[in-house]
Amino acid sequence: MFVLMNYGAEWRQHRRAFHQVMNSDVVSDWQPVQLKATRNFLRSLLGSPDQLASHLQFSFAATVMRVVYGIELRERNDEYFKMVKRLSDIGEDITVPGRYLVDAVPILRFLPSWFPGGHFKRYAARARHDILSIRDQLFQSAKTAIERGSIKDCIITRLWKGEGDDAMEEVCRSLGATTYTAGADTVHASAQAFFLAMARHPEVQRKAQSELDAIIGPDRLPEFSDLKSLPYISAIMKELLRWHIITPIGVPHRTVADDEYNGYLIPGGTIVLVNVWGISREPTVYPDPENFIPERFLDSNGKLDARGKDPSDYAFGFGRRICPGQYFAEASLTIMIASVLSTFNIRPPTDEYGASIKVEHEVTMDRIVSHARLYKYSISPRSARAEQLIQEESGNA
Repeated sequence: MFVLMNYGAEWRQHRRAFHQVMNSDVVSDWQPVQLKATRNFLRSLLGSPDQLASHLQFSFAATVMRVVYGIELRERNDEYFKMVKRLSDIGEDITVPGRYLVDAVPILRFLPSWFPGGHFKRYAARARHDILSIRDQLFQSAKTAIERGSIKDCIITRLWKGEGDDAMEEVCRSLGATTYTAGADTVHASAQAFFLAMARHPEVQRKAQSELDAIIGPDRLPEFSDLKSLPYISAIMKELLRWHIITPIGVPHRTVADDEYNGYLIPGGTIVLVNVWGISREPTVYPDPENFIPERFLDSNGKLDARGKDPSDYAFGFGRRICPGQYFAEASLTIMIASVLSTFNIRPPTDEYGASIKVEHEVTMDRIVSHARLYKYSISPRSARAEQLIQEESGNA
């Protein structure tokens, strides 16, 4: 996983390859895939709104699989889906700082795996086997499709030129697995928090729907071309990135040499964690930080204005290790937000007497990616026309 590689020539090669297919100039090439996945998600949500978590997870998994490997995920028991779910689980587990004692006491890495306390080595061996096996199976599927001439445009086809391109083949194998592991679950976590925010803040939902009704109207679904005319929707996306920080301590960094900061010596080899959550709660930048207030990213004329406070500057990491999939993730989130609010009303769950249940912003803290608590929201179509559009457009996607 190149996100965990030491800085050097190999890391630079991976980073350069990923930037080539995910930079701001080419990310729009993937919009048809994102739009199709979003509209399929709307149809799934219409059919079984009580399975929101499953629909979200599958939707973003399908998007990333299609973009990376050209593979279309068909259903939740798909073998490909099971493979990438295992990848995601391993990826989250091994990136939690301090999860294993060897992180703090490196000399333990010399313990035999059978020795008491050596269980982390047995887990690492299983995880490595699974990662490499899944990585190679996924790449082989794309490679076979290329040879048959049946593959669709994807990251693999753009980077790998065929037999004899061994160096890039190895990059593609690792890059594909890293992209899925780092991308699908993080966007899924943000989308999950979006439904919580809408259930907690009906006034935000109403403002967004008013904007959507004025710009798009009742007779079609949002397109990517509409987003520049929807500043409140974009502000919701920005506030979502700030309000629910998906990686509260970011991805661990390590100094490559001695450094000094404000008079403090940071020795080479030190693991450095950034309090991203604290940055997102700085009250001098974000007054009333625990509240979900998209208006903080709008100017007095209602135009998007995130200068000096843009959560994209820290929510996706920092420096050389900043997430190269940032633009892709923001696009996926924004079109999902616009599409859902255009067609559905999201309300808090109700008790047996029909009274609304208070929903709280509670998050998981046991993994590096933070998920908001998921409630059984009341999710219903805004109108019969909205329901009709979902059926028509998802069928044409």
